[in-house]
Amino acid sequence: MATSYSLKIITPQGAVYEGTVVHTFLPTENGFVGVLAHHAPYLVSSKGGKMAVKESGGLEKDFQVGPGFFEVNHDQAVFLTQTCTSQN
Repeated sequence: MATSYSLKIITPQGAVYEGTVVHTFLPTENGFVGVLAHHAPYLVSSKGGKMAVKESGGLEKDFQVGPGFFEVNHDQAVFLTQTCTSQN
């Protein structure tokens, strides 16, 4: 089983997603970034777009996110954005 980490997607209305994931693929200002567990501390701005998440149980989820910021530190990741809708 792959190593996992905590992910939250938060909008001004509150938490849209909270879960344990093994991989996050997100849009940044300069392309896309994939994040696995034990990633080095990282902070990046996002232009918005499709964000894909693979949960620790194997389920894959897609989100349409607005511009925002993504931070990962000590196996805890947070994506702060104005808008987020689930695509599945």
